[in-house]
Amino acid sequence: MAACNLSRLRSISHRMFIIGLSALLLVQLLVSLTVPYSRRSGDEPAFLVISIEKNDLLESKVRKNERDLGLWTDEDSKLIGYEDENELEGPQASARELILQPWASEQPSFFAELLRFTQFVNTTEVNCSVVQDSDGNQSEGSPGQSDDLCINHWRGKRGCVAYSFSLDGKDAAFLDTVLYAGCEVHRFDPSGRWGREPAYIKNHRTWLDWRSPRSHSNPSLVGNVQRRLLDIMDSLGHTTVDVLRLDLESAEWRILESWIKDGTLRRINQLILTIHLQWAGFEVGGAEEEVVRFWYSVLTALSNSGLRLVHSAHGPGHNVLRHKLANSHSSYTLSWMRTREGLR
Repeated sequence: MAACNLSRLRSISHRMFIIGLSALLLVQLLVSLTVPYSRRSGDEPAFLVISIEKNDLLESKVRKNERDLGLWTDEDSKLIGYEDENELEGPQASARELILQPWASEQPSFFAELLRFTQFVNTTEVNCSVVQDSDGNQSEGSPGQSDDLCINHWRGKRGCVAYSFSLDGKDAAFLDTVLYAGCEVHRFDPSGRWGREPAYIKNHRTWLDWRSPRSHSNPSLVGNVQRRLLDIMDSLGHTTVDVLRLDLESAEWRILESWIKDGTLRRINQLILTIHLQWAGFEVGGAEEEVVRFWYSVLTALSNSGLRLVHSAHGPGHNVLRHKLANSHSSYTLSWMRTREGLR
């Protein structure tokens, strides 16, 4: 009787073991179907639970875990750059915003702003003692052409440096003038259509930019690239530019604003600038009276930097922001020079 009961008990225990083992295998199968595993060689789950705290040490640990899981690569981290303001060098360390001038009248008015602007660009401030023209002639008096130079500010100085930013050969007379003045001449045109290529003019397929931050790597001027003026000067080994010609087809306003902000303007001793008024300009917006006020504020900042208006010549056409006005012109070429008191 006892042997019979023992045999029955063993049979029940065996059945319970089989049932329990089957249940355990079923649970394990369900878990494997519901919890995703990493595809990496390890067997850790492909999710990470973190607590959100404002802690630099915790953040660095989280970044490390993300990199370990393949969610954040070292190459990705190079694409996100942060630059401390204290790390900026030279004039950029004292960057400042453009100061908008007060309105020309009690109430914002396009015509009041345009009248003030037109009077400003037509009023010269200083006279030249020595003028150099494109034929190599030197004379006393004011420039007769927009590309004539006031060369008395570098007279007695060994050599000079000249830059020209212009498209489609519009700077031919200027190039002759600065060559006769004995300058080291650099021409910048991304199109590469130089027209003529004398060995003493150094050509660069480079153009000006105002949007990208300054590079600390002193990039070389190779290929069709856009650079800030300070980067271009650094790459060529120039701390100042004696004379710079600028005709940027309406990009001049943002370029000039960037030079005001990063201090570049004070490194230019003479500026021959063509301004375009048919439309507001690249990345310049606002109501018409706001646009003209911005233009006036930019040119006022040039004057405040120590540059003085020497010569003004208007171009063809009378359209200003889609208005056809008899007493205004679509473009002006303005010659500015830094007097001896304002030289670096």
